[in-house]
Amino acid sequence: MFRHRELGLIQSYLIAATALMTILFWGYFLLLNSLSPRFSLTGFSDYFNYFLAITLGFQLSFLSSKHHDVFSMTSGIVESHLFIWGHMVFATAITGLFLVLTRDDLISRLFLFTYLPLTYLALVIFNRYFAFGLLRHFLGSDSQKLLLIGKPLEVVKVGSLLAKAKIFGMETVGILTDYDESGITLDIPKLGSPEELESVLQKQNDIGNILILGSPRDRRELGKWMKIAEARGCRVSLVNDLDEFFQRRITFFRCDNLDLIELREEPLQNFVNRVQKRVLDIVVSLPVVCIVLPVLMLLVWVLQLREAPGPLFFRQIRSGIDNNPFQILKFRTMFVADYDTSAQVTVQDSRVFPSGRWLRRFSLDEFPQFLNVLLGHMSLVGPRPHMTQHDTIFADAMTAYRVRSFVKPGVTGLAQVRGFRGQALTRDDIVKRVECDIEYIETWSFMLDVRVVYRTALQLFRPPNSAY
Repeated sequence: MFRHRELGLIQSYLIAATALMTILFWGYFLLLNSLSPRFSLTGFSDYFNYFLAITLGFQLSFLSSKHHDVFSMTSGIVESHLFIWGHMVFATAITGLFLVLTRDDLISRLFLFTYLPLTYLALVIFNRYFAFGLLRHFLGSDSQKLLLIGKPLEVVKVGSLLAKAKIFGMETVGILTDYDESGITLDIPKLGSPEELESVLQKQNDIGNILILGSPRDRRELGKWMKIAEARGCRVSLVNDLDEFFQRRITFFRCDNLDLIELREEPLQNFVNRVQKRVLDIVVSLPVVCIVLPVLMLLVWVLQLREAPGPLFFRQIRSGIDNNPFQILKFRTMFVADYDTSAQVTVQDSRVFPSGRWLRRFSLDEFPQFLNVLLGHMSLVGPRPHMTQHDTIFADAMTAYRVRSFVKPGVTGLAQVRGFRGQALTRDDIVKRVECDIEYIETWSFMLDVRVVYRTALQLFRPPNSAY
């Protein structure tokens, strides 16, 4: 009931706003046509093209915006200004682009650039003083009562929805709950317990809508409430509380005529997104491997030869995508000795030779990993790969740790640019890094990779204190 009512109001608003823009455009055109010889009805077709550009630009901006809900149409004068401003700026930009591309010398610039401010002003006034009244007028005859069922604490979470329900023509009459009345907020009276649903509906036969605040402990109760409600001709909506049950944000979608639930979004499951990511990997890593890496190899080899002779590279098995092991490459920054390579490097670690500290400080020891990127073992951006023995320890500290392996490990990552790098001393250190990694997996975008690469490049010149 909520979804279609809101959709209908949004569509009605857009139709009304378009009608207002149409009346204003052609009314203003006819007015200037009668007052000035520069305007003539013979230019009707030319002006019609600009009318389409303005109105379609406004509609496109409105429909693509995430802020075209009912509250945006029924708020104060400042909110109305902010709501209309963005759409009119977009419509003006589209019109200006059309004007430049067509190089139209016949259309009156005076008309266009006085009409647009007039339209903006008219829409703000309409939005503030008429839209809400018109909506309530048309919904007045359809006003219904709304009954809540569930925990009083859940009322706070649906406060915004209940405010929107008033715009839809619904009045909240009370709540049925087994809990104490003192926990009820928003001045909603307690009408009884859920077991009294049938008697309450009999006493107040004007209740037409029921909102259930989450699933009851006994799911059989839910079926019972549904039957009673439908027998009395009431519409029923249920607040989905599966997020709380699973303790994480879940996603819903339909596939092969089945309604499916997934525990998290994974944009990189999309093949096109993976191709974009791989293209960025190659475009950035190939010049680094061909131009930067040879120079660094010579520099590091000289430093190692002087302070700690031995192999140029340090090789170690790390966990990659789907927990598949791979051999990671780094410039060796430690003395060649019989020591535990699985131990994390600490501040002033005696295993690191003097120039090695400088290499680590500015992350120059990580540059051979661009070879891993070209070979497809790693990506530019992703969760940092840990040693396999550390994976076991970290997985015990955080249940969702293995989710990191859903994507390729990265030379840098969201956790690193937020300062979570270096030695993991506490469980909290691990949790913060893993939370960043999971956020990256769930919200990946091409531009997110670009931003992380850019911020990492800045850290090469101004390394954080955790770089050692």
